[in-house]
Amino acid sequence: MKFLFRLLASLTMVMAAGSWGADENIVKKAEVRPGKDRSALIVLLHGYTFEGNDLAKVEATLRKVRGLEGADVIRPDLPFDRFSMAGASRVTAELLQAVDRAWDARAGDGKPYQRIVMVGHSTGALYARKLYAAACGENGEAPFEDDLKAGLDALRADPIERARPWAGAVDRIVLLAGMNRGWSISHHMSITRGITTQVGVAIGHVLSWIHGRPPFIFSLRRGSPFITQLRLQWLAMREHASKLDGKPDKTVGNAVTVQLLGTVDDLVSPDDNIDLVSGRDFVYREVEQTGHANVIEMDGSNAGVKRQEALLDAFKAVGAKRVPERSKVTDVIFVIHGIRDEGFWTSRIADRAKNVGTKRGLQIATETSTYGYFPMLSFLRPGARQEKVEWLMDRYTEARAKYPEARFHYIGHSNGTYLLAKALEEYRAVRFDQVVFAGSVVHRGYNWQEFIPHRIKSVANFVATADWVVAWFPNALQILGVQDLGSAGHDGFDLARTNEAIHELKKTYVVGGHGAAIQEAMWNSIAEYAITGTFDPPPARLLSPDQAWWVAWPAKGAPLIWVLIATLLGWGLYGLLKLRLREWAKTVLVLLYCGAVWTVLTEI
Repeated sequence: MKFLFRLLASLTMVMAAGSWGADENIVKKAEVRPGKDRSALIVLLHGYTFEGNDLAKVEATLRKVRGLEGADVIRPDLPFDRFSMAGASRVTAELLQAVDRAWDARAGDGKPYQRIVMVGHSTGALYARKLYAAACGENGEAPFEDDLKAGLDALRADPIERARPWAGAVDRIVLLAGMNRGWSISHHMSITRGITTQVGVAIGHVLSWIHGRPPFIFSLRRGSPFITQLRLQWLAMREHASKLDGKPDKTVGNAVTVQLLGTVDDLVSPDDNIDLVSGRDFVYREVEQTGHANVIEMDGSNAGVKRQEALLDAFKAVGAKRVPERSKVTDVIFVIHGIRDEGFWTSRIADRAKNVGTKRGLQIATETSTYGYFPMLSFLRPGARQEKVEWLMDRYTEARAKYPEARFHYIGHSNGTYLLAKALEEYRAVRFDQVVFAGSVVHRGYNWQEFIPHRIKSVANFVATADWVVAWFPNALQILGVQDLGSAGHDGFDLARTNEAIHELKKTYVVGGHGAAIQEAMWNSIAEYAITGTFDPPPARLLSPDQAWWVAWPAKGAPLIWVLIATLLGWGLYGLLKLRLREWAKTVLVLLYCGAVWTVLTEI
């Protein structure tokens, strides 16, 4: 009960406060605490729901490292409370400014820091990585967020396009249970954590509705823009600092990174380190008798001593000095299914694309993972679609880590088309060469010119003769101006008429319904375009100059179809209520009727 009162009180405070003022720092206590010799700087970043003081014993342990005994320390309180609405870019900007100030103060005295060490716990580990990546400067293939640049400008801090003078002094980044891929609800969680996380997600959706933007914790969800952009920016940073050709593009970006992960951590998996492993200078260590939260408890207990030893060992370890073997894969093809679909066909189209590539001497890798069956009601809920976008971006980032030099291509059907379109809007580092859309539910007015040719080379969009799913449902939302769905699978893209990089069959349609363009006879055309960008029309028997009248004409007044369906459902319920039956029998019929409708919406 006490917890519920605290919960309600916190919610009330959040609702009343809304957000921090534009001129008020949300990172507190970011001042430097001077050490004895001040030759080094330690930056300590705490985790979600923790405070800077919770890292006091971590700091005490770091004082035992040679060269850090008399170091200056920045140990801020970050806006990581349960109901925080802080923006990720604002936090990053203020942390950059804090280290800038510390560096400038010492450099101004003619005694710049000889060494900078960053240590982050859980969420703080993500920000330690973001802080370092930002300090090393922007790389063209993985640009930083516009709001981060605007935030630095508002703080009158140095811009992010070039490396900061202190970036080269960072020699070690220690991640204590670093959530490198963000969080997600999984069966690996304990029952208690799983339930509390589900409750937290529900509260987060309420806060999103109140404030018109997601809470801070949602920025850490696996596949979210912050997580994905950080992972891609980190990969680009490492790539520019590598010595694959003996001449690195940059002299910063190669600090040794150490991940210390507890053996009983149920939030972070060892597999979550793939981005780090793909780069140079990475060390992974397991910490015995340790979970996610208590990895920072470095007391005198047996487990606490082991954690101290693990942290001290992190400063003895040397990163891998050999050049990692580069994958021979030249092209990666994503094949992503749509709603009401388990995606069994995706592997077959992927195999066809592999054959096309092999004939041209290419090495093809494919990504055909499924995000599961996605019924109509879930598809119409923006939050559910966003979760699938985040899923796709997690897969994309992992593929980029595995195949850093490959070209990427995309084949999407139905909701699979929406996922890419939305990802292009929200993730500036996402890039594909050839894109194929089938049964597209993207808005017909989608602004492809924003992404072609810098992030997308070309697009092929197949339109069907009788795709009533798109024509009647996403099209209705498009007509009403509700949500961001549309009728590109029925009407085509408006820009196809003027942009030569958008290929559609001119006044010709693929015969069939929502799945017309992914039938087996279409696979060769799809695979050829995905690999080569050559638009090879399908066999003539699959094409028609006209769309089905019974789909096209109702589509012009698509919102009325929704009204008709709602009216029929209402009449059905009304008819049951008017039946002359015993009350118990009528109640059973009504429940069965409502259950049937619900099943159709949620399972079909």
